[in-house]
Amino acid sequence: MQFVVQAMGWDSACVGCIRKLALLVVTSNVGYAFDRQTFVPPADPQSWKSWYTELVAWRTRILHDINYTGAVYRDPAVNWTTTSYVQPQTHLYDRYLYDPEKHEYTVNRYLEDVEKRYGGIDSILLWPTYTNIGIDARNQFDYFRALPGGLDGLKKLTLQFHERGVRVLWAYNPWDQSLRSEGEPHWATLAKLLKATGGDGFNGDTMLTMYRQFWDAGVHIGHHVVGEMEGGGYATTDGAHEDAKWDSMAWDTMGWGESWNDGTKGDGITNNFLVAPGVDKLKWLDGRHMTHVCDRWAKDRTDAMQYAFFNGVGYESWENVWGMFMHFTPRDGEALRRAATLLRWLGRQRLIQSSEGWEPYTPDLLRAVDLSFDKGGPMASKFVHESGDCVWLVVNRADSPGAAEINVSKCTKASSSIYDLYHGVHLPLGNSVKLRLEAHGYGALLVTGRDLPVLPLLARMQHLTAIPLENLNSEWAPLQQEMVGMVNSQASTSSRMVEIKRTKYTFRTAGVELEGGCDLSHDTWGVCCQQSRQCPQDPECSNPCANAGEDSRGVDAQFPWEIMPGRFHTRIIEVGPFYIDRYLVTKGEYAKYLHENGYAPREDYNFLVGWMRDAEGHFRPPRGSEEQPVVWVSLTEARAYCEWAGKRLPHTYEWQLAAQSIDGRLYPWGNQPGEPGVHLPASSNGTSVPPLPNIGSYSPAGDSPDGVSDLVGVVWQYTDEFRDEHTRTVLLKGSSLYTPMLSSSFPAVQQGQNWYFPKALQVNRHNRMMLMDDSYERAATLGFRCVADHANGQAAPHHYTDLGPITHTDDVSTLWV
Repeated sequence: MQFVVQAMGWDSACVGCIRKLALLVVTSNVGYAFDRQTFVPPADPQSWKSWYTELVAWRTRILHDINYTGAVYRDPAVNWTTTSYVQPQTHLYDRYLYDPEKHEYTVNRYLEDVEKRYGGIDSILLWPTYTNIGIDARNQFDYFRALPGGLDGLKKLTLQFHERGVRVLWAYNPWDQSLRSEGEPHWATLAKLLKATGGDGFNGDTMLTMYRQFWDAGVHIGHHVVGEMEGGGYATTDGAHEDAKWDSMAWDTMGWGESWNDGTKGDGITNNFLVAPGVDKLKWLDGRHMTHVCDRWAKDRTDAMQYAFFNGVGYESWENVWGMFMHFTPRDGEALRRAATLLRWLGRQRLIQSSEGWEPYTPDLLRAVDLSFDKGGPMASKFVHESGDCVWLVVNRADSPGAAEINVSKCTKASSSIYDLYHGVHLPLGNSVKLRLEAHGYGALLVTGRDLPVLPLLARMQHLTAIPLENLNSEWAPLQQEMVGMVNSQASTSSRMVEIKRTKYTFRTAGVELEGGCDLSHDTWGVCCQQSRQCPQDPECSNPCANAGEDSRGVDAQFPWEIMPGRFHTRIIEVGPFYIDRYLVTKGEYAKYLHENGYAPREDYNFLVGWMRDAEGHFRPPRGSEEQPVVWVSLTEARAYCEWAGKRLPHTYEWQLAAQSIDGRLYPWGNQPGEPGVHLPASSNGTSVPPLPNIGSYSPAGDSPDGVSDLVGVVWQYTDEFRDEHTRTVLLKGSSLYTPMLSSSFPAVQQGQNWYFPKALQVNRHNRMMLMDDSYERAATLGFRCVADHANGQAAPHHYTDLGPITHTDDVSTLWV
């Protein structure tokens, strides 16, 4: 298939979003187009009729042009999407979903937690790939295979979700075209793996619409696959581009709403929602389509949730965002519980799924004729069921409480009943109803002449709304992290170790992760993006920058002297004396350890890939590779080796001190990038990791001032582990000889970043890898070296003495730029 991708401007302050698509105006006869995904409201109540007439005409024309029938909704493998109102994206390494100590998935714990905090979920998007992908040549499907228990474990996990009524989607990264090939199109592999594990569909990261090939691949093997595109499934034009037509409505029933905004706020990372919610174009075309409105970095979720409620669509309750836990505040959690309870009930009764009967900004909501819709206050959508029942969904877009007076006379009959669903109250019959609305609150009104099962809902909503939302805490703060300590090693030294003297050390390091915000005002390392770029045309994308934005959400790590996690770390500390391995641990040394220790992995997937067992059953590396760095071992396995050798892994600051000494150099050999073949190996970006060099191959030219070898550009190296309540990560130093590049051909919007694992060649930088369990953590470019404690060394568990923050006279930042 020839993928035709429209090149667009890309806002580097947003990661994985399609921010600037909000500026694309649909080329049509409708004068009210706002962005690619929504229509703006009418200017005022007086212009509503002409606005509504134009929208109806637009819908009629589009549906006629694509010969739309809506037949896909008769498919039971797809129809569940029509009531999937709450869906989180969840990383499988989340400690509420996987217990690394018991080595088991904990579905019940995860579901009980989200039920307690915000009312539960209807589907879940499982994401094990980005951000770790690209550390070596494993492709995105390999990351699913590498999960604990493999595909069989994932099948059992999926079954557990299904037993609790939750559908399961997989993450799909179309830009992953540069790693190991499956030998077949992505859609074929994806469909096969979903069928093998019982998965229900996939999320198309960065994709605008779902290509027909993905649907057909599922049909071909008898496993219909639901698609959910990050770009929502909306056309960018009325069909000028192959990836931009409305045709995918015929097989694509779900998507994200990430561009329902007007750019980004001042923090450079969250959406700047307008006062008046836009009207979802796909919901307008077919009221059964499910959009999940998403604003992943929001500390206050009110705007996105109210936009979803007004449109009668879903919400993306994403919290673990690449290891930063964007948790619900109690106020937001309770607001979602109430809104979702109403939407689920109304959806099951099919009361809010008819586009023909939908009147957004309905004139039934009585307003002053001179009041425009961008002034805040109550705003309402009306849904008319084929039975004549009417539902009004109301949001208060004001900072203060208010009331919505709604004319119900068009829907009431003598046999009708009127219900204030939000407060759970049966109201007297009349021509109009007043609904009380909390500040930034919700309302729902039902007029019905049928005997609907409404009483249980009324009782539940009475209970839920007994406490006003304003009484609940709305403050947000990042989760606190713990740096995992290390016990003192035995005093074990050898000629292959280097002594690092006791040092007053100005420790400065920064994380190179693309996500989480990168504050330009704090960046003297040069890791923040200064402007938008287009990958892969820009050669600098081989070493991408972190996306600019406010750094307050818990990105990277929290060292013991810090009050919260952050990207930039500076401290004056006393470190040493200690001993560090001159060379990386080799395959030969690790083979000796296995022989003497008798270690056998609990789960051997990806363990020492390429090794063989000899006649006695011992692991042996390929002949001639004994002096290469050992790789394909997990963090736990690296720790176990060091302990067996009477040592431990280095702390981040110990590794860095050994790499740069005290003069603030950027590389072990100085301040200039090294010469490939002299200081470090040449970097490769092929579809496989090149053979690793023997240890010491670039010595002494590539050594540090203290004579430590192979610190940069050979393999990534384990240092400290950090953990919070939901995520475990390890800081990696040194980068490797493998740097995959984003492909220029993939079925998605043109990218402004190379999303593969960023490099950190400068010793004052690091990356972090998400931890889960052995099979998931092992990588072809990840090794380690060990440290031995000195008799006069620093005390466990962190092996440093805090001397305080850097003062003006101590600042050496000019050496680091």
